[in-house]
Amino acid sequence: MRNRSRGWGFPFAAVALGLMAGCAVNSTFVYKPGAPAVGGPKLPVKVSVLPFKDGTEDFTDRGSVFSSGRYNLAKAGIAATMTALTPELWAKSFAEDLAVSGSFRSARFLYSPSELADEDFFVEGTLTKAYIGKTWDDGNEFAIFLRALTRSDKRLVWEKEVTRQWKTPRNLYSGCGMGIQCSVDKYHAEHNQAMQSIFAEARADLVGAIASQSGSGTEGKFLGAASSAGQAREEPFIGIGLRVGIAGDALTVESAIEDTPASKAGMQAGDSILSIDGKPTAGMAVADAVGRMRGVPGTSVTLGVMRAGWNSPRDVTLVRDVIRVGTYTPPAQESVEQTIERILGGR
Repeated sequence: MRNRSRGWGFPFAAVALGLMAGCAVNSTFVYKPGAPAVGGPKLPVKVSVLPFKDGTEDFTDRGSVFSSGRYNLAKAGIAATMTALTPELWAKSFAEDLAVSGSFRSARFLYSPSELADEDFFVEGTLTKAYIGKTWDDGNEFAIFLRALTRSDKRLVWEKEVTRQWKTPRNLYSGCGMGIQCSVDKYHAEHNQAMQSIFAEARADLVGAIASQSGSGTEGKFLGAASSAGQAREEPFIGIGLRVGIAGDALTVESAIEDTPASKAGMQAGDSILSIDGKPTAGMAVADAVGRMRGVPGTSVTLGVMRAGWNSPRDVTLVRDVIRVGTYTPPAQESVEQTIERILGGR
């Protein structure tokens, strides 16, 4: 009898009674993404998410609400309580979460690899557990395995497994009384929160993996995504035409792309960028700096620049334009004046 009373604490039996009484219940589960990410790098890369695979056990319903058991939501929902959390729903929800986070230039769900266009990375996944306990003590368990690859050469850049185990709190439905829809909504919210937690952990790890690969980058691309020094790119982007990296703990120009606002303004390899629109770059990730230099065509960005031979930093204001990456300009040759200043400074 103890197990039986424990089972009736779950909403399933209550929902069934409500249906017999003629109550209409909306059991459709709709994922609600978490809030936008606060702080951390904003990566100027495009990410897509492909449908996840089903790696769960081959069952839909085990045991009884009057004793113990589990539902496998990856394969079927719970009658009148919640629709199935299929692998495709998980993939769509993860893509939506990535998009809302603002951590990437863009993120979207694709039904097939054939739909890949200009994405820098794509994410594949396997839903390995989507189990819901039938009694208070059976417990719930979600688990997904994810990996990200570059679109250009299918190179693996990240993989991670994230799991959550929890028990539904006994007071989850407090305040609902005989409100069947209220109980169902709270039940959905509980599982939505678990998914949000999984996605937040996966997203943070993915952002870190992509950012850590990039010791340098242009406004349009991270090296870790597909490009390397000296390669030409035809894909246009909006920016000022600089390739930057970290040198001596300072954000440093590696080269300026020919015939771009940066090269026309005289930016040179070796220039230190101390600020971007007044924001100091000390400790700033390359991904963040790149994101700040990109923007809308015709808008301006002001860089605080320091160059060898200058007594103090200078502000350089550049107007963003469409950039087509070709061959990077080689480092500028030292002028006679700079040579003299360098020799005198070395005394």
